[in-house]
Amino acid sequence: MAESHKDKVIIVGCGPGLKSYISPKALYNIKKARILVGSRRLLKLFPGVDAEKVVLEKNYGVLVQKIAEWSRSKQVVVLVSGDPCFFSYTRMIVRKMGRERCTIIPGISSMQLAFAAAGESWDDACFISLHGRNDKYEQLVKKVREYNKVGILTDHKNTPAVIARHLIKQGIQKRQMFICKNLSLPEESIHETDLASATNMNTSGSAVVIIKNTNHEIR
Repeated sequence: MAESHKDKVIIVGCGPGLKSYISPKALYNIKKARILVGSRRLLKLFPGVDAEKVVLEKNYGVLVQKIAEWSRSKQVVVLVSGDPCFFSYTRMIVRKMGRERCTIIPGISSMQLAFAAAGESWDDACFISLHGRNDKYEQLVKKVREYNKVGILTDHKNTPAVIARHLIKQGIQKRQMFICKNLSLPEESIHETDLASATNMNTSGSAVVIIKNTNHEIR
């Protein structure tokens, strides 16, 4: 029996970057969209989809209201990088429209891929996003002290070097750092280092960082 998405918005996880990481179920629903909402980068992945394409910028509040209105008469599909339920604007849409009007199709997050690339389990880790969030460093220090593994989403300001310097300044030193760049893409790189060495690293753009307590001590 075919799924009914009448009066609903479909929120699709587009994975870490490479189109082959997007699930067949997600691709099926993207092709059926009448209105496709997403960042410029994500919309460029689907040049052949015959839908009205709406660029998501920093107009989240206004656009969420429009999505709710459009979905009353047209099939709206919202593209989200990584997984929709992991540090995304999905929560704004669900809060506005209600869970019963939202269908969420999971994707592979860059965090999940980073842990896989580093060969580390992530079921015993905790997570924080510094992407566009400059006020989370106190929370970051607390997490690094309390957990053996911390996964961090970064941006061009909150870089691995900035993170390393801040942790050292707070007296945290014996930690291993994995810096995961361009995950899933041909230029992917995984660099393993320590905090002291990371302070001098010049990394551009966003990366996923994993901080690991090499002593396996909680302090």
